[in-house]
Amino acid sequence: MKRSGKNGVIGAALLCLTAAGLALAPLAAQENEPSRTLTPGKGADLTSARCGICHDVTHITRGKLSRGEWQDNVRNMLERGAPIDPAEVPVIIDYLATYYNRDAEAPPPEAAPAGGDPVQRLLAANACTGCHGVAQKIVGPSFREIAARYAGDKTASTKLGAKIKSGGAGNWGTIPMPAHASLSDAELAQLVGWILTQK
Repeated sequence: MKRSGKNGVIGAALLCLTAAGLALAPLAAQENEPSRTLTPGKGADLTSARCGICHDVTHITRGKLSRGEWQDNVRNMLERGAPIDPAEVPVIIDYLATYYNRDAEAPPPEAAPAGGDPVQRLLAANACTGCHGVAQKIVGPSFREIAARYAGDKTASTKLGAKIKSGGAGNWGTIPMPAHASLSDAELAQLVGWILTQK
C-alpha cells in the first residue's frame, strides 16, 4: 500500500510538472516567434524585395547563418531563377551577414528615414517591387496592367485587396504571389487605392 501511495504521489507530481510545462510552452513559443520585419539597415529594403518574391521574411529572421551560408542561400536563389541583378548580390549578402549572422553580434538597427511616400514604404516593406514594376512586368504583371484589368469594376478594391491579403496563383499565370496577411486594413486600402490609379 505504501509503495503504491508513494508512486501515486510521484505520478501526481510528474503530471503537475508536465501540465505546467505544457502551459508554459505556448508562452515560450510566442516569445521566440521570428520577427515579421527585417532589421532596418543598409540593404534591408532590397533584401526584402528580392527574397520576399518567394519567401516570407521569417525565412530570414527565424535563424542566423554564417556569411558563407548566406552566400550559398543567395547562390541557390539565383540558380532557381530569382530576378536578382548581379550588382545587388553583395548588398544582400552584406545585409544578411551583418544583421543575421550567428558568428558576429549585429550592430544597432539604423534609424528608418523620416518622411517619404507612405505607399512607396509599403511597397518596399512588403517586397511588392520585387515582382511588379509600375510599367513593366517583372515576375508578376505591372501595376498598370493590374489597374487596366480592374478598370470599370466596381468591386475592384475588394477583389484586389483579398488577392493581396491571401496571395495565390492563377489570375496572371502559375507563379504564386505570397500572402500579405500582416497588412492592416488601412495599409491594404492605401496600396489598393494606389495600384488602381496607375494608368
